[in-house]
Amino acid sequence: MLDAIAGHARRDAPLECCGLLVGTGSEILEAVAARNVADEPHRRYEVSPEDHFAQIRRCRVLPPREGSPLSVVGVYHSHPHSGPLPSPTDREQAFGEFLYVIAGPATDALEIRAYQLEHDQFVAVPLDVGSDPKSRSVSRP
Repeated sequence: MLDAIAGHARRDAPLECCGLLVGTGSEILEAVAARNVADEPHRRYEVSPEDHFAQIRRCRVLPPREGSPLSVVGVYHSHPHSGPLPSPTDREQAFGEFLYVIAGPATDALEIRAYQLEHDQFVAVPLDVGSDPKSRSVSRP
């Protein structure tokens, strides 16, 4: 999943890529690429509303994971020329309960970090990549 995000970031550079994170409250099972419909995709991202609604509808028919229904639990995007730190624009567009994953810069040194909004500020969230290679999930401790 993190490889998919990194590959998407590198493919779309110098534009910002974006996508949706599907999972449960504590586990991300899938990173789904979405179209960036921002007016300035070199500087901003905006997930296509059609892509977002399509994933919401898809989650409604997916089987639950260990009793938990699947949903869109977050978003990812890239910073093609800078590190994976939230920008002021990222903060303006953020809301609670969502996980924000940022990849950047789109070079060999690409890093991926996660954040969540707490008390109007971004707080880093550790990502725990499962040790089971068949699991293909990322957990939030």
